[in-house]
Amino acid sequence: MNLPYHFTPIPLKSKTFRSARTLACRVDARLGCGHAPRWRAGFSPRGLKPALLICICLLALTSCGYIGPVVPPSPLLPNAITDLKAVERGDQLSVSFSTPPRTTDGRAIKKFSKIELVVGPVVHPWNFAHWSQTAKHHELPSPPPNDPNAPLYHAMQAAEPISAWVGQTIAVAVRTAIKKKDHFSPWSNYVVLKVIPPLKPPVVTAEATAGGYRLTWHEEKSGMDFDIYRQGPSDKAPIQIGTTKKPEYLDTTSQWNTRYAYTVVALLDAAESLPSQPVRVMHADTFPGAVPTGLTALATPSSIELSWERVSSANLKGYYVYRSVNGAPFARVGGLLTLPAYADQAVEHGKTYRYEVSSVSQKGYESAKSQATPPVTFP
Repeated sequence: MNLPYHFTPIPLKSKTFRSARTLACRVDARLGCGHAPRWRAGFSPRGLKPALLICICLLALTSCGYIGPVVPPSPLLPNAITDLKAVERGDQLSVSFSTPPRTTDGRAIKKFSKIELVVGPVVHPWNFAHWSQTAKHHELPSPPPNDPNAPLYHAMQAAEPISAWVGQTIAVAVRTAIKKKDHFSPWSNYVVLKVIPPLKPPVVTAEATAGGYRLTWHEEKSGMDFDIYRQGPSDKAPIQIGTTKKPEYLDTTSQWNTRYAYTVVALLDAAESLPSQPVRVMHADTFPGAVPTGLTALATPSSIELSWERVSSANLKGYYVYRSVNGAPFARVGGLLTLPAYADQAVEHGKTYRYEVSSVSQKGYESAKSQATPPVTFP
């Protein structure tokens, strides 16, 4: 098998050539030639002595040449896209994916010659080639050129009207090329979805309650889900805060005296509506805390231990505990509590105790008292 040798020409005035000349002179001396060759401008290689030719060849092979592997030409095929997503959003088919940074043989992709989005009805049995022939092809704009030394993924988005596909099950795929003449990458992952009539954005209303802002809207169809978004003063974009299957939502994490904008998106299968019109709110803290529930009292050798369920009000500041001794009127004991528990150590043996608890808002508004505990006798 012939190996590809690569040689670099040696200029006559180069360091390598001078080294070869010196070595040749030494060889001549050893061989008894008696004198060194004379060098002058315009000499011909035909006049070179055999020793000099041998030295030049040896230096060329050892310092300027190498045996290289046989490298086949790159097919220049981009890697397949693997993160394609498609969803029906309003009256548009919304598509997103990332372009690959390298080819199938690991070469960096500087720019794409073509990015092709293909949408069409599903064929049975499924066959990519048959489906591609009947589907609609769209050429998308290419992303900015890549740095060949540090190629990156580029996020891509596209939208296509769904009016032609309503009532049909469609498939969506994408492929790319960096050479002309249909030299495409493998197909991306494909997404299959059934196109339905566009969902309408919900019409949302907001009401301030003691538990937080309560959002309500009309449900267009049964079986829908809803994503809830909120944007506060420091948020650059709406942030999803919850999901519900009912046409209502209570935001217990909001704060009073703070501006918010709420939006709701309706979901059904692979379709979603556009966001609702923002509902903007800002309410002062004028609500008392919610009434605590689940109060229990248990006598121990040194105290009577109380616990109750935590109040989820957005404006909760703490709790007050009230006590009745041997049937006397209830009176507050201790100070403001931040946790839903209390140990009453100021108890006397043989006496009977009952307890109530209330919650307090950030502005000091107190709720009604909870249901009293049954009488507990401290032994």
